[in-house]
Amino acid sequence: MKMLTDAIIDFFDLAEAEGRLLKKKVVETLVVALLVSMAAAMLLTGLGLILTSLYHALANVLPPSVVFLLMAILSILMAGGILWVAIKLNRRQ
Repeated sequence: MKMLTDAIIDFFDLAEAEGRLLKKKVVETLVVALLVSMAAAMLLTGLGLILTSLYHALANVLPPSVVFLLMAILSILMAGGILWVAIKLNRRQ
């Protein structure tokens, strides 16, 4: 009977330790995910500000149709670069 009691107690001790480890790993994963989300939002904001400042700088020099064309090409290139980085990161995993 004592062996059965010890086995049950050991089982629940192991379950408790695994639960604590799982909780720790979940919290770490959530923190990393939130930081990555914040970095992505800041990156997109920075890219938007770069495009806006470039548009205003070129609007004083070139006709509006040329500025819109240049901004569209630059936006497509930036989106392609972001997609390329995402694909490279996905392949690594």
